[in-house]
Amino acid sequence: MTTTTLVFLVLAVTIIAGLSLYAWRLTRQVSAMKQAQQDEEAAGELHLRQHQEELVGDIRFIARAVIAGQCEITEGVLRTHYLLHGLDAEVWAREELHMIRNHYDATRDMPILQAYKELPRKEQFALDSRRLRLEEQHKAAIEREFRWLSSYSFPQVTLLQ
Repeated sequence: MTTTTLVFLVLAVTIIAGLSLYAWRLTRQVSAMKQAQQDEEAAGELHLRQHQEELVGDIRFIARAVIAGQCEITEGVLRTHYLLHGLDAEVWAREELHMIRNHYDATRDMPILQAYKELPRKEQFALDSRRLRLEEQHKAAIEREFRWLSSYSFPQVTLLQ
């Protein structure tokens, strides 16, 4: 073996060793990035699951409060509408919530908070009378629907399963 051949052989082995080391480092970086991505996805799923569990808990809490008379029907319906659309909007369209939807449609445009306070007393009284009449008219049906909702398992919400 000549000196030139030996130099080329050493040079080739050095280049191959360097490229192997570089490939090994890249492989480790890719593995670390994949692991970080998996950890991020797991944390995201955990956060989403916790959020969904909170929403279900809030929906059930409101349903039980309406049934127990601790929350006005209209307030419970408005809050439930908002929470259901954040969790599983398809539940809102179920036949089991027909009267709750009707009550929501009848009361959703009623002013609340500051807008209500700014109304003249006569208008406030008229709105309250209308709202209370609606609540009394459909109380039994709405409470029955809230009982159904308080035990509904939300099967479409996959992370809860």
